[in-house]
Amino acid sequence: MTMITGTPHHSLRGVVLRYEGFRQDNGAPVTFRELPCSFVPIIIDLDRGWTVAHREHVDSAPLHLHSFVAGVTDGPVMVGHGGSARCLQVDLTPLGARRILGVPMGELANRSVPVDDVLGRSGAALVQRIGDAATWKERFALVDAALTARLSEAPDVDAGVVWSLGRITSSGGTAAIGELAADLGWSHRRLIARYRDAVGLPPKVMSRIVRFERASTLLGTGADLAFAAAECGYFDQAHLARDVRELAGITPTELRSEGVNSVQDSVVTWP
Repeated sequence: MTMITGTPHHSLRGVVLRYEGFRQDNGAPVTFRELPCSFVPIIIDLDRGWTVAHREHVDSAPLHLHSFVAGVTDGPVMVGHGGSARCLQVDLTPLGARRILGVPMGELANRSVPVDDVLGRSGAALVQRIGDAATWKERFALVDAALTARLSEAPDVDAGVVWSLGRITSSGGTAAIGELAADLGWSHRRLIARYRDAVGLPPKVMSRIVRFERASTLLGTGADLAFAAAECGYFDQAHLARDVRELAGITPTELRSEGVNSVQDSVVTWP
């Protein structure tokens, strides 16, 4: 498997986290587990599409999607391909996604939807241009131009959500939600409603995901459960283990062996 990283234009800072080109040739179907995360990926498919299964698809067939957008999730997503895959992935911050996509993020929470459903004709045209481009550098430049244009026309996100989500992320998910609401002078109901629009999930759930991201990264580097629990603000090891099972659908030991949100065997960074 090969991954090629691209650096978004500086004007997109705080909106776009990264660009990645992905290529994998297995010769046999592959399924892997994507863990809950605090960013919103856009997948521009350059091959034969993907199977995508959220929790709602446990007892039914997974979706078959080509280029798609995945909202913030609070559970695992099983993603697969038929033996070969090639795509460009754009990872947006949740508030950046609200501006770029232009839809209430609650409509995308725990869902994956075709790019056309969100971006319409402009999204379909962008997918076509990226598919026609000869190099990854050209593809990243096309995404830069498209996102910069959309951002220039996008309204700002609620300042209270920007500030409080910043507190949540900077604290590693340990900030007290009641105190954030009090500092803003908002009721819990108002805070939750603003988050469902701008982020997709309530602030308490986002805090849980941010804390889980940090813990899963530590576990993926070989840290033991006690250290990860203490470092990430869990009450104890049992609390961390329960969160891992509920959010990832596996045990901490399995999480450590599977790694965090895809494998990175070969990474090339553009200058």
